Amino acid sequence: MADDKIAFPNAIVRADQREAEFWLSQANLDKAPDDSKGLFQGAMASLNPYVKAGKFKPFDGDTDLGGGIKAVASYGHTAGHSVYVVESKGQKLIVWGDLIHVGSVQFPDPSVVIHFDGDSKEALAQRLKVFADVAKQGDMVAAAHLSFPGIGHVRAAGSGYTWLPINYSSMP
Repeated sequence: MADDKIAFPNAIVRADQREAEFWLSQANLDKAPDDSKGLFQGAMASLNPYVKAGKFKPFDGDTDLGGGIKAVASYGHTAGHSVYVVESKGQKLIVWGDLIHVGSVQFPDPSVVIHFDGDSKEALAQRLKVFADVAKQGDMVAAAHLSFPGIGHVRAAGSGYTWLPINYSSMP
Protein backbone atom coordinates (compact mmCIF):
# COMPACT_ATOMS: atom_id res chain seq x y z
CA MET A 1 0.00 0.00 0.00
CA ALA A 2 1.35 3.41 -0.90
CA ASP A 3 -0.04 6.91 -0.48
CA ASP A 4 -3.05 5.76 1.58
CA LYS A 5 -4.31 3.48 -1.19
CA ILE A 6 -5.67 0.10 -0.23
CA ALA A 7 -3.54 -2.83 -1.35
CA PHE A 8 -6.46 -5.17 -2.00
CA PRO A 9 -9.42 -3.15 -3.30
CA ASN A 10 -11.87 -6.07 -3.15
CA ALA A 11 -10.94 -7.10 0.40
CA ILE A 12 -12.98 -6.55 3.53
CA VAL A 13 -10.70 -6.38 6.58
CA ARG A 14 -12.14 -7.87 9.78
CA ALA A 15 -10.89 -7.46 13.37
CA ASP A 16 -12.41 -7.23 16.82
CA GLN A 17 -13.74 -3.75 17.61
CA ARG A 18 -11.50 -3.63 20.72
CA GLU A 19 -8.42 -3.96 18.49
CA ALA A 20 -9.59 -1.12 16.28
CA GLU A 21 -10.38 1.13 19.22
CA PHE A 22 -6.95 0.50 20.72
CA TRP A 23 -4.61 0.51 17.69
CA LEU A 24 -6.37 3.19 15.64
CA SER A 25 -6.58 5.67 18.51
CA GLN A 26 -4.46 8.80 18.13
CA ALA A 27 -4.71 9.29 21.91
CA ASN A 28 -3.21 5.82 22.49
CA LEU A 29 -0.44 6.55 19.99
CA ASP A 30 0.32 9.85 21.70
CA LYS A 31 0.65 8.29 25.16
CA ALA A 32 2.50 5.13 24.01
CA PRO A 33 6.18 4.74 24.94
CA ASP A 34 8.50 5.79 22.13
CA ASP A 35 9.53 2.21 21.41
CA SER A 36 5.86 1.24 20.84
CA LYS A 37 4.73 4.16 18.69
CA GLY A 38 5.76 2.35 15.51
CA LEU A 39 3.27 -0.44 16.26
CA PHE A 40 0.43 2.08 16.34
CA GLN A 41 1.71 3.87 13.25
CA GLY A 42 1.95 0.58 11.35
CA ALA A 43 -1.58 -0.41 12.30
CA MET A 44 -2.90 2.99 11.29
CA ALA A 45 -1.04 2.99 7.96
CA SER A 46 -2.32 -0.51 7.17
CA LEU A 47 -5.92 -0.15 8.29
CA ASN A 48 -6.96 3.48 7.90
CA PRO A 49 -7.21 3.28 4.09
CA TYR A 50 -9.68 0.41 4.52
CA VAL A 51 -11.57 2.35 7.19
CA LYS A 52 -11.82 5.37 4.87
CA ALA A 53 -12.99 3.16 1.99
CA GLY A 54 -15.70 1.53 4.14
CA LYS A 55 -13.93 -1.83 3.82
CA PHE A 56 -13.02 -2.32 7.47
CA LYS A 57 -15.78 -4.22 9.27
CA PRO A 58 -15.04 -4.74 12.96
CA PHE A 59 -16.88 -7.40 14.93
CA ASP A 60 -17.65 -7.81 18.62
CA GLY A 61 -16.32 -10.94 20.36
CA ASP A 62 -17.33 -14.40 19.21
CA THR A 63 -18.64 -13.90 15.69
CA ASP A 64 -19.55 -16.04 12.71
CA LEU A 65 -17.72 -14.32 9.86
CA GLY A 66 -19.30 -16.53 7.19
CA GLY A 67 -17.84 -19.06 4.82
CA GLY A 68 -17.05 -21.49 7.64
CA ILE A 69 -14.91 -18.97 9.55
CA LYS A 70 -15.60 -17.96 13.14
CA ALA A 71 -13.79 -15.46 15.32
CA VAL A 72 -13.44 -16.56 18.93
CA ALA A 73 -12.53 -13.94 21.53
CA SER A 74 -9.23 -14.74 23.23
CA TYR A 75 -8.54 -11.41 24.88
CA GLY A 76 -5.39 -11.00 26.89
CA HIS A 77 -2.46 -10.55 24.57
CA THR A 78 -4.30 -7.49 23.28
CA ALA A 79 -7.68 -6.02 24.07
CA GLY A 80 -9.29 -7.68 21.06
CA HIS A 81 -7.06 -10.69 20.36
CA SER A 82 -9.01 -13.38 18.52
CA VAL A 83 -8.55 -16.99 17.51
CA TYR A 84 -10.10 -18.00 14.20
CA VAL A 85 -11.78 -21.35 13.57
CA VAL A 86 -11.98 -22.43 9.94
CA GLU A 87 -14.32 -25.37 9.44
CA SER A 88 -15.04 -27.39 6.31
CA LYS A 89 -16.30 -30.91 5.71
CA GLY A 90 -16.20 -31.73 9.42
CA GLN A 91 -12.57 -30.69 9.86
CA LYS A 92 -11.29 -27.66 11.76
CA LEU A 93 -8.23 -25.49 11.53
CA ILE A 94 -7.65 -23.31 14.58
CA VAL A 95 -5.66 -20.19 13.66
CA TRP A 96 -4.13 -18.26 16.51
CA GLY A 97 -1.85 -15.25 16.45
CA ASP A 98 -0.10 -14.22 19.64
CA LEU A 99 -1.58 -16.86 21.90
CA ILE A 100 1.98 -18.21 22.18
CA HIS A 101 5.31 -16.48 21.68
CA VAL A 102 8.06 -19.06 22.32
CA GLY A 103 6.86 -22.59 21.63
CA SER A 104 9.92 -24.32 23.09
CA VAL A 105 9.15 -22.64 26.41
CA GLN A 106 5.38 -22.21 26.49
CA PHE A 107 4.28 -25.63 25.21
CA PRO A 108 5.99 -27.54 28.03
CA ASP A 109 5.11 -24.78 30.52
CA PRO A 110 2.14 -22.73 29.28
CA SER A 111 2.15 -20.69 32.51
CA VAL A 112 5.12 -18.68 31.22
CA VAL A 113 3.94 -15.20 30.24
CA ILE A 114 5.65 -12.47 28.26
CA HIS A 115 5.75 -8.73 28.83
CA PHE A 116 4.20 -8.12 25.39
CA ASP A 117 0.85 -9.36 26.72
CA GLY A 118 -1.43 -6.47 27.62
CA ASP A 119 -3.11 -8.53 30.35
CA SER A 120 -0.81 -11.43 31.18
CA LYS A 121 -3.31 -13.07 33.55
CA GLU A 122 -6.02 -13.15 30.89
CA ALA A 123 -3.52 -14.16 28.17
CA LEU A 124 -2.48 -17.11 30.33
CA ALA A 125 -6.11 -18.14 30.92
CA GLN A 126 -6.78 -18.02 27.17
CA ARG A 127 -3.64 -20.01 26.33
CA LEU A 128 -4.54 -22.71 28.86
CA LYS A 129 -8.10 -22.93 27.54
CA VAL A 130 -7.15 -23.07 23.86
CA PHE A 131 -4.28 -25.53 24.41
CA ALA A 132 -6.58 -27.86 26.35
CA ASP A 133 -9.32 -27.60 23.72
CA VAL A 134 -7.11 -28.28 20.69
CA ALA A 135 -5.26 -31.10 22.45
CA LYS A 136 -8.57 -32.76 23.40
CA GLN A 137 -10.23 -32.26 20.01
CA GLY A 138 -7.15 -33.06 17.90
CA ASP A 139 -7.83 -30.13 15.58
CA MET A 140 -5.09 -28.84 13.31
CA VAL A 141 -3.52 -25.55 14.40
CA ALA A 142 -1.87 -22.77 12.39
CA ALA A 143 0.18 -20.46 14.55
CA ALA A 144 2.49 -17.49 14.39
CA HIS A 145 5.82 -17.56 16.24
CA LEU A 146 6.44 -21.24 15.52
CA SER A 147 9.05 -22.69 13.19
CA PHE A 148 8.07 -23.33 9.58
CA PRO A 149 5.60 -24.62 8.57
CA GLY A 150 3.74 -23.33 11.67
CA ILE A 151 0.95 -25.84 11.13
CA GLY A 152 0.45 -28.95 13.22
CA HIS A 153 -1.19 -30.42 16.29
CA VAL A 154 -0.94 -29.86 20.03
CA ARG A 155 -0.85 -32.85 22.35
CA ALA A 156 -1.03 -33.00 26.13
CA ALA A 157 2.33 -34.04 27.66
CA GLY A 158 2.47 -34.28 31.44
CA SER A 159 1.62 -30.90 32.93
CA GLY A 160 2.23 -29.16 29.60
CA TYR A 161 1.91 -29.77 25.89
CA THR A 162 3.98 -30.69 22.89
CA TRP A 163 3.88 -29.34 19.35
CA LEU A 164 3.72 -31.82 16.46
CA PRO A 165 4.31 -29.98 13.18
CA ILE A 166 2.88 -31.44 10.01
CA ASN A 167 5.26 -33.09 7.60
CA TYR A 168 6.47 -30.79 4.89
CA SER A 169 7.79 -31.75 1.50
CA SER A 170 9.19 -29.52 -1.20
CA MET A 171 8.34 -32.08 -3.88
CA PRO A 172 6.18 -30.74 -6.73
